[in-house]
Parts: sequence; C-alpha cells; structure tokens
Amino acid sequence: MKTVAEFEKVSYQEFKNSFKGLGYIEDPDKLEYSLSEFYDKIKLPERKTSGSAGHDISTSLPVSVPAGESLVVPTGLKCRMEEGYVMLIFPRSSLGIRFQMMLTNTVGVIDSDYYGAENEGHILISVTNNGNKEINLFNGTRFAQAVFVPYGVAAGSGGTEKRTGGIGSTGG
Repeated sequence: MKTVAEFEKVSYQEFKNSFKGLGYIEDPDKLEYSLSEFYDKIKLPERKTSGSAGHDISTSLPVSVPAGESLVVPTGLKCRMEEGYVMLIFPRSSLGIRFQMMLTNTVGVIDSDYYGAENEGHILISVTNNGNKEINLFNGTRFAQAVFVPYGVAAGSGGTEKRTGGIGSTGG
C-alpha cells in the first residue's frame, strides 16, 4: 500500500480561532470548560482494518445536531498529501443509515494545496441531520472518513494561482 498523506493536528491557536469563525462561541477564552482539554485529546485518523480505504475521523469535542439542522465540526486536523492526490470525505455509513446524517456538501473535497492555507489547512466538516431526532456525537466519536484518490487534469484547464484560504476561497 502506497503512503500518500500524513495527518497532523493544527495549532491550538487555529483550533481555538475556528470556533469564533463558525459562530459557536463569541469568545472561546470565556468558556466554562477548556478547549485545550479537547485539543489535547484530538485523535489522528486511522484505518481500522488492513483493507479499509477510509481513515476514520473523530469529533474533537461533543457535538449535537438537532433534527433538520446542519453544523460545521472543527476537526483540529490538517493533512499533508502528495501532489496529484485529493482527499474525499464521506460520512461513516453507520451514521447515515442509523441517523440519516450526511455531509452538507455531500462529499468533502480537500485539495493537496489546502495544507498551506491561511487557516493551516484546518479540515472543517459540515454535517446535516436529515432525521427526526437530535444526533449526539460524544467526544472522539468516529463520524466521517477520508479516502485518498489520485486525479488528473484537463489540458488548458489553468490552475496556476496559489491557494490562500479554505471554503469558497477560489471564488464561489
């Protein structure tokens, strides 16, 4: 099996800042609990079996998604990958089947140059609860999976600009 990527934690400062930008918390420094406790427990994704294509991604803190609503989950993770590969993110099948949880954008696409973005390449995953009951994911719950896939490009398709940000940073 060829190794094409390596997961890492983002800095604590980036992890903390991500909560401000998502509207979770106005001032993360005034929390009743310490975000650093959750940060310290972030698990790097792993494959559970030798034949698994998916690297399981866990929640970095407890998450509750009310029925019919969506929530962006900061993972605390970034990933360095070889050029010519893309990381695709899917929900774990069991959560989709049991709770009708899906990714809000259906499939997350993380490009190899996202690692160097201004937010350190922090992987944020938006989930939607299409069920009729609240979904509660405890800290460390495996909720998504990352699969690495090689890709090609079309002749004359451009792609000469340097990435600076994340979601919507390339226009749109």
